[in-house]
Amino acid sequence: MNFDRFHIPPPPPDNQSSDQIGPPAELAPVIARYHFYNDLIAGLLSLTLNFLLVFIIAKRGFSASKLFKKVMGLSKCFEILFSASYIMTAPVFTSIHIKPSFSALMIVNTGWQFNFMCSILFLSAALVLLTQQILLAPWLYFFRYAQVCRKDGVKCTDICLIIFINLTFQLFTSVCLCYASVPTDDDIGFFGSVTMNFTGVETAFLLLSYSKKILTTPEKISQIVSIISAFGYLASLILSVVIMIFCSIKINMKVRETKNTSNNLLVLQKKMNRVLLTQFFCPLIFIQVPFYYSVLGPIVGLSQGLLTDLLPLLFSWSPAINTLFIFILNSEIRNALVGKQRLTATSDARRSFANEN
Repeated sequence: MNFDRFHIPPPPPDNQSSDQIGPPAELAPVIARYHFYNDLIAGLLSLTLNFLLVFIIAKRGFSASKLFKKVMGLSKCFEILFSASYIMTAPVFTSIHIKPSFSALMIVNTGWQFNFMCSILFLSAALVLLTQQILLAPWLYFFRYAQVCRKDGVKCTDICLIIFINLTFQLFTSVCLCYASVPTDDDIGFFGSVTMNFTGVETAFLLLSYSKKILTTPEKISQIVSIISAFGYLASLILSVVIMIFCSIKINMKVRETKNTSNNLLVLQKKMNRVLLTQFFCPLIFIQVPFYYSVLGPIVGLSQGLLTDLLPLLFSWSPAINTLFIFILNSEIRNALVGKQRLTATSDARRSFANEN
């Protein structure tokens, strides 16, 4: 075993290192159980609510435009896949710190157990879908901005631009992170005991570190890719905030500038703003803040300890809470759920607003 690459001397004769690697052995199984049941409960709630919302959008009398229905339906399908991947893998994010200078992030599969490579693929898929949640809400802001502020609405070039940005900031960065996190034989041999603390058996894990000694060309490439992914995630967070602020300001300016704006339209706009704000701040609180603290922080040694292990519990709740607020704040969706077809003043205003813009 090459201990030098982890910046530590070989362990003493009793095979126990003087450094604590990962959470204490007595605490690790408790963390794993919390993650398993938390992800299971949140995932089942998310699947139920999202399937119900997709059914309403597709089958019931919902007055939104066809484009908005497609965008909403697509975003909910991503949330369904994300929740399903979390139920399957129940990933635990834990920080690794070994004196004097080795820091890393370890993602352990504590859910369904498969062979090592299959579990690695499922863990990677869960991480890619988790990353996808960062920019889903801002794109809904952008589509609403295009509907309200442009005469021609959403154009084909907008769709192409969104696909390009999404592939660049989401798919590319997450795939880079997964590629750089695939453990080597040395990683498996050295950190396999940490996974046993969580599950009782050696299971699949991802490991990402900027402080390992680089011994081979593939490892050099892996480190470069990991740095690229870190900058991509940082750019994603900044971009999502900029999109939300820009679109929110433009939408409200357009509504105020519109002549003869009825009270119903103003009430409608306020309701839509509440829905959009909820769809932005839910991922911000449940996805982005825990992600940057518990996923990117340990890689450079900025966040360690129990909080790193527990904050990712919020990840699985984002789709469920987001969809629940849509049901709470959107009266038309609630009416469609129970089959109520009578148009209210708000729904009349919504159709009038859509026709005007």
